[in-house]
Amino acid sequence: MSTNPDFTHFVEINNFPSVYVNLFAQKTLAINYLTSIIKHNKNNSFTCFTNKDNFYSGLSEQDGSQISAALQEKCKKILFLNRNKSQNGIHFHLLLDDIIKLKATKKSLAVLFVPDIFFANINNDNLTIVLKKLNDHATSNDLTIQLLVYGSITSTSLKPALLALNHHLAGLASMSMISDDKYSYQVHFWAKSDGVQSDKTFVVQKTAHGVLAAVPVSTPNIAALSSQDDTALIVMSHAVVDDDIPLPAHVQLAANNAEIISDLTTPPSATLILSCQSPEEIRQLAVDCLHLRQKAGPRLKIIIREVRQCLRYADEAFLLSAGVNLIVPYHLPFLRMMSQVDAIQGQRMTRLLPDNTEDLLLNDPNYNARGYLDNQTFIQYCHTVMQQFTSPQLDVVLVKLKLLPGMQPDECLRLCHIRRDGDVITACHHALYVLFSAIRQTDIHTALNNIFDAPVRDLFQTVRVISAHHDLEKELEVVGKEALTVCADIKKITTEPAIFAENNSTEDKMTALFAAPKRIRLKGES
Repeated sequence: MSTNPDFTHFVEINNFPSVYVNLFAQKTLAINYLTSIIKHNKNNSFTCFTNKDNFYSGLSEQDGSQISAALQEKCKKILFLNRNKSQNGIHFHLLLDDIIKLKATKKSLAVLFVPDIFFANINNDNLTIVLKKLNDHATSNDLTIQLLVYGSITSTSLKPALLALNHHLAGLASMSMISDDKYSYQVHFWAKSDGVQSDKTFVVQKTAHGVLAAVPVSTPNIAALSSQDDTALIVMSHAVVDDDIPLPAHVQLAANNAEIISDLTTPPSATLILSCQSPEEIRQLAVDCLHLRQKAGPRLKIIIREVRQCLRYADEAFLLSAGVNLIVPYHLPFLRMMSQVDAIQGQRMTRLLPDNTEDLLLNDPNYNARGYLDNQTFIQYCHTVMQQFTSPQLDVVLVKLKLLPGMQPDECLRLCHIRRDGDVITACHHALYVLFSAIRQTDIHTALNNIFDAPVRDLFQTVRVISAHHDLEKELEVVGKEALTVCADIKKITTEPAIFAENNSTEDKMTALFAAPKRIRLKGES
C-alpha cells in the first residue's frame, strides 16, 4: 500500500479499469478539476450531459479558453448533449445506454460530466444499477471512468448514497471552496494498482497553466495540544454584559472590542467575547477575528454576541469562516450565553481558514446589488453569484413567479420592496424572477412573503423554486429570450434601504418610494 501520496496521485490514471466519482458544489470547481485530469492523462474522451452552450455558460473568458484548448488538445472524442433536447424526460440510464454503445478506446480515461439534476430523483436501487453498468463497461473495455457530478445535492443526498454503495466504486472524492482560488479536496477512498488511500484531505490551488496543485498546509498537533489545560480566563466587551448580573472572578471586562483585540498579553487558550451591534461592524470584525486566530492558534475561543439584531445567516457563515467558534443571537439571555461559553471550553479550531485578509474578504456576503436589475444585467449577476464562494449551508436560489392571467409585471413590481443586499428581481412578459444570493432552503417562502406587500400565493399563479445549477442556467436562457423593459420609477420602488437600517431619518424618504393604492384591473375590464 502506498503512503503519503501527493495530489497528482489522484488525478493521474494508471490504467486501473473501474469507476471513480468526484463531487463538486459548483460547475467551476468541476471544470478546474476536469482541466487537471485531462492534462495529466494521455488518452481521454469527454462526454457532457448538457449542451455545449450550457457547459460554457457563466465561465470567464480565461476559464472558457483554457478548458476549450485542453479538450481539443487532450481528448480524442468530445460529446455534448444535443441542444434541441430538453432535460425533461431524459434519464441518466438512457443516456448511459447510448454511451455504452459507442466504441471506446481501451486503456483510456473516459470522463462523464454530469449536473446533479440527473441524480435528483434517482433511488438507491436505480443508482446501484447505474454504477454496475458503468463498472461492467469499464471492465469489459479496460477503461477508467471518472464521473464528475456538480450541483447543490452532491453534499446533501448524493454523497451519503455513494458512500453506502462504496463496493460499486473504486474511488470517491469531493471538492469544496476555501476561498476564491483555493479549494479543499477530500478523498473519501481511492483505489489504484499500488493500494487504497482513504480519508486524505488536500488544499489545492489553480496554477497559471490551469491545473490544480497541492498547497503545503501546516496543521496543529491536536494530540499535543489536548494535554495542555485551557486557561479559565474570559475577556468580554462591556457591551455584551447585562448591568444587573455579577460576573465571576475569572471574567475580565474590556471597554470595547478594540481593547480586547489590541491586548498582546492575552493567553492563547483564553475565551474572548466580542460584541456586534450593527451590520457595518461585520466586515472589520471578521478581519480582526482572523488576525486573532492566526496569532493565537487553535486553542483560542472567539465568541461573537449579537447585542442588537444585525446578523443574517450569511453574515454568520462569513464570521465562522474567519475563525469564530460561536455566535450567540441577540435574544439569548446573558446567563444562557455563559452556559454556552462553558460548553465550548477545551475545543480546538480545526476548520481550514483563509490564509490572509484578501482571501477572507472574498467570502464577504456583501453582493453589492439589491432590487430591480434589467434582464441582461440580472443574467450576468446570476452567473457571477453562482460561481462565488458560498457556505455549504447556503444556496443560490432562483424563484420563478408566474403571473396571473390579466396581471401585468409592473403591477406586481409596485408591490415588491427588496431590502437585503444580494437579492435581486427582474421581469419578463410571463413572470417575475427573484434571485436570493445566499439563503437556506427553509427560509425561501418566508423571504418571498417579506418582499411583497401581499401574500405571494394571492399575487401569482405558480411559484417555482430553482436551486439546481443546471436548471437555473436553463431558466436564465428563458429570461434572456423574454426580456422586458421596465420604467425607472418602478425600479426605484423595488429597492428599499437595508433590512436593519435605522428608522430615525428615513421615514419621509421611504414614503415616496411606495406607489399610491391602486385597484388592480382585471381581465376584460375597460
